[in-house]
Amino acid sequence: MNLYSLTAAYQHIQSLIEDGGENLADTLESLNDAIEVKAVGYAKIIKNLEGQALAIKSEEERLAGRRRSIEGNTKRLKEALEQSMIQTNIKKLKTELFSFNIQKNPPGVEVLKENIIPKNYFIEQEPKLDKKTILQDLKNGVKVPGVEMRQSEGLRIR
Repeated sequence: MNLYSLTAAYQHIQSLIEDGGENLADTLESLNDAIEVKAVGYAKIIKNLEGQALAIKSEEERLAGRRRSIEGNTKRLKEALEQSMIQTNIKKLKTELFSFNIQKNPPGVEVLKENIIPKNYFIEQEPKLDKKTILQDLKNGVKVPGVEMRQSEGLRIR
C-alpha cells in the first residue's frame, strides 16, 4: 500500500472513530505502523538525496574555485604578454597558430567625482523591501502596518 492510500485510509478511519465507531483502534494502530514503515523508507530516500545534493554542492564550490583560479591565471598571462609587447613596441605579431594585436578598446567612462555629476545621469531604482528588518522588528514587538508575522510548519527528519 503506498503512502497516498495509507493517508486516505487513515483519514477515513479517523472520521469513523470521531463519529463514535468502535473496535477500530486495532485497525488504526496497524495503519499507524504501516505509515511509520513508509515514513522510515521515505526518510532513508530523503536523507540519501540530501547527501547527494550536498556532495554536488560541494563539488560545484570546488569547481568554481578552480574556475576562478584558471581565470586569474589566464588574466595574468594576458597582462604579462601585453606588457611585454608594449615594452618592446610590438603592436602586431603573427605566428603560424596565432595573431596578436595591441589595439584600442571601446571608450568607457571613468568616474572621478560622483557627487558633482548631474542627477539626470543617475538611474532611479524601485525601493526594495527589507523583510529581515521587518521580521526582526515584529519579533521585538514593533507594529508594522501592512504586514503580519506568520510561522508555517514543515516536516523535519532527524
